Amino acid sequence: MAKSQNAFIKKQKEQERAKKKKEKQEKKEARKSAGNNGAEIDWDSAPVNKTLSKDEERQKEQNEKQSNNQ
Repeated sequence: MAKSQNAFIKKQKEQERAKKKKEKQEKKEARKSAGNNGAEIDWDSAPVNKTLSKDEERQKEQNEKQSNNQ
């Protein structure tokens, strides 16, 4: 009797794992199809990093100019 009970419990656990895996996959697909990439960040209101070196500041300015030109 112990073997059959163990087999039954094992089968139930496998079914629960498969069900959880399927639900997780469905949630993942739903998030992917929703196209929501997270919260929108308002970079204009973000604090300014004042610890940049002169070279880093120049590089940042160049990057901003390039991104504005595109």
